Amino acid sequence: MIPEITLKALFEGVGHLGSASSEKKPSHTDPLGVSVDVEHDLVTCFVIRSLAEKVIKDLNDSGRASYFFGLITHEAWNFKGQFLGEVELSEEDLSKSEKFRTSMLEMMGSMGLPEEAVKSMFGQAPNVGLQFKVDHIFKQTPGPEAGQELEF
Repeated sequence: MIPEITLKALFEGVGHLGSASSEKKPSHTDPLGVSVDVEHDLVTCFVIRSLAEKVIKDLNDSGRASYFFGLITHEAWNFKGQFLGEVELSEEDLSKSEKFRTSMLEMMGSMGLPEEAVKSMFGQAPNVGLQFKVDHIFKQTPGPEAGQELEF
């Protein structure tokens, strides 16, 4: 079961969903929100297909996903797991994404980043979900426990 200690960062943090090619070259895309099935250890990242084409190809080829995400406070995690495939986004998913994107626009704007630049990253709604089953969780928060695997 995905531990509760990771949920705040999962829902409120910024992350990168990645994989690697058969030549071991990494690829990633920036999710615009997530949904989580805690009971079944499933994470669905909401992405824009046109920006995620390379990582989708690599996910399909390798079958392995890595999702690094963290809060502005530096609390960070890395979920690794088996890619299950693309899923259609529901109205609930799109609503979650809209809340997430609005939060990011406000937070980044409050840090003084130009509105146009922030909107270029968080202004468009996602159009596909990429789902994976989590089988490893690593703490990535800087400090003596960084890199340690979290049992779950």
